[in-house]
Amino acid sequence: MGSAEIRRFQRRADDVAEFLKAHLVGESRVRIIAHIDADGIAAAGILARCLYAYNTPFHIMFTRPLKPAEIMELSKEDYDLFIFVDQGSGQIAAIHKFLLSKECDVLILDHHPSDFPEHKNLAYLNPHACGLNGAKDVSAAGAAYSVVEHVDKNFKPLVGLAIVGAVGDRQEFFSGFTGVNEVLVKRAIDLGLIRVSTGLKLIGRSFSQIAECLRLSIRPYLPSISSDPTACYALVESLDISPKSTIDELGQEMEGKLGDALLARVGQVAADENFRYTLLGTVYTLTKGATGPRDVRDQVAMLDACGKFNKAELGFAVTVGDQVVLTEALALLRIYQEHMVGVLRWLTANIDTFRITPHMRCIYAEDAIEPTMIGEALSLAMESGIIATDRPVIGLVDAGAEELKVSARATPGLAMRGANVGLALARAAEAVGGEGGGHDVSAAARIPRRRMDEFTVVLDRALAGNHGA
Repeated sequence: MGSAEIRRFQRRADDVAEFLKAHLVGESRVRIIAHIDADGIAAAGILARCLYAYNTPFHIMFTRPLKPAEIMELSKEDYDLFIFVDQGSGQIAAIHKFLLSKECDVLILDHHPSDFPEHKNLAYLNPHACGLNGAKDVSAAGAAYSVVEHVDKNFKPLVGLAIVGAVGDRQEFFSGFTGVNEVLVKRAIDLGLIRVSTGLKLIGRSFSQIAECLRLSIRPYLPSISSDPTACYALVESLDISPKSTIDELGQEMEGKLGDALLARVGQVAADENFRYTLLGTVYTLTKGATGPRDVRDQVAMLDACGKFNKAELGFAVTVGDQVVLTEALALLRIYQEHMVGVLRWLTANIDTFRITPHMRCIYAEDAIEPTMIGEALSLAMESGIIATDRPVIGLVDAGAEELKVSARATPGLAMRGANVGLALARAAEAVGGEGGGHDVSAAARIPRRRMDEFTVVLDRALAGNHGA
């Protein structure tokens, strides 16, 4: 995507900022509905900082994308502006029916594909409407930042949270960032708000003692090291590293030796391109204007953990400067890592149960993996070299007595060759009486359990259609 599309996005952000400004004066009351992952939480933090600075009262709700009945209930609430953050695009029909039809003002800051109706009470900033790709060029947090920056240039220090959102939605690639994200990262570096270095990209590098950082490593999962405290301490001792040190404290030379030692210990997965990229590369450190962990990936992991345990408000509190809850938020991250290590160990042990078709790899995990964990577990397993990435990966898990949660993942390379799991999942779910959708590389759905076999057949055909078959 070229500079023309980015300029179009920025012009649109300026227009949306004017729409928002009308609610930053007077008596407006604002309702924010934000997605429950790191990108949604970071975007909500950006918006909240803006509204608070203008003394605009707001109430925030963190939730997975609302269903039509929930949007209908929302329409009964007495607010002057409803802001949908990291959701809303997929619910535009219900928003139009229940909110816009009542002349409620609605603002959608999202990066999921959609077709938006023109309406005098609707403002939106979405990269797809500007010729950009919302799966890689900008996240919801980047959209929120682009708007508040046009409201007031004093919000520029919040660009760090935009980068948190982009990394949280896996919008950093082998070659770096693209589109609006590339512009925002460069700006953050030029303003001295982010420091860039090269090293280990492990979660906890800024606050966990090294042996614990290795034991709880899930991005990537380290074969023969993750979940094995004896192996972790032995590795640290063999390098004569203080067990109380963090990776941040090692220094470049010793950190390099630790990286070499890890690659030597993990076996054949060390040759996997995805694994090496996930383990080693560019490290982004927040230097100003941020609260919570300074390492961007540490902050992403903390926010995601809060969301997974339905305590997104804790992560949100950290993003707006509440240091009191930081200890509790980091404790949730540790619990999440402990749990996910077990999930990845299960996937490793059950890799042979994946059903392979010409167009996907598919596993039904029953209740072995929670519905809130399956999507992230697939992403982590692909990044860690546990699951081959030659075709889209589909996971199905129980979500109640009658329903299945479906998650789908594909690599950017597959997307470039025509795969689009968002479109395929939407079509297949609708065909069996469910609903779903998402990006070309990441999507989710809910379907009736009794129609699982039919669904997988339809989905395989839909994925074949993505490739022009």
